[in-house]
Amino acid sequence: MKFKIDYELPLTSVAGKIRIKQRNTFNDYGLPVAPTKIIINIQHYIEWQIGYDIITTKENGKFIGANGKNKDLYELSDIIFQFFKQNIISKENLLLVKEFLETNDDLIEDRMRINRSNFVKRQIAKINFLESNISYPLLVYQFNNEDFLSEIVIREKQRAVGVQGMLYFCFPVYLLKNNTGERNFLNRCINSKEKGYLEVNQNNINIFLEMLKVFGILSKNHRYDVLQIINFILDNK
Repeated sequence: MKFKIDYELPLTSVAGKIRIKQRNTFNDYGLPVAPTKIIINIQHYIEWQIGYDIITTKENGKFIGANGKNKDLYELSDIIFQFFKQNIISKENLLLVKEFLETNDDLIEDRMRINRSNFVKRQIAKINFLESNISYPLLVYQFNNEDFLSEIVIREKQRAVGVQGMLYFCFPVYLLKNNTGERNFLNRCINSKEKGYLEVNQNNINIFLEMLKVFGILSKNHRYDVLQIINFILDNK
């Protein structure tokens, strides 16, 4: 049997990193929906704020992050590690990403800017305000498989000065399997606490490797972390 992972995704968690959204055309900005109250169709897609590491309390983490904390592999990096151990991702694949990141200084957070318009007067309920509009850059990366893309939104850092890029992995809901292995999410509501399973296999694993590369050009800290992840994977087959 060919190696694959059915990655579990909670579909109805309000506070989670996964949301179901809808857009009518590619140029639309997707809007969140209540999956237990609407009928899923081909316009609905998963927005997954996929991560690549997690802070650990263990004395020996897999690597030390740019923030100086012990980190373990998580989500994206764990998927890549599993496929590397199965010889589906090769050493050469990882070395190409590593070489690219080590020689690249063109980073997304350095290039993107948040734009603010000049203030204009605006009255609401007979109260005078000053109005300004703020626009956040959005980058979209389309993988060779047209069903998958990454969206990167640039926003202000919440606990520091500057901007931060947030990467979201997006794909249609209908690609998910249910807990019995069927792809049957179309034309029905999603049940409360229901989970979906994304099949990761040798035909789409390169998407995850490309996503790691994109993570590595978000910022200096992201690049540092991704290089540490690659070094760990190469040394621990």
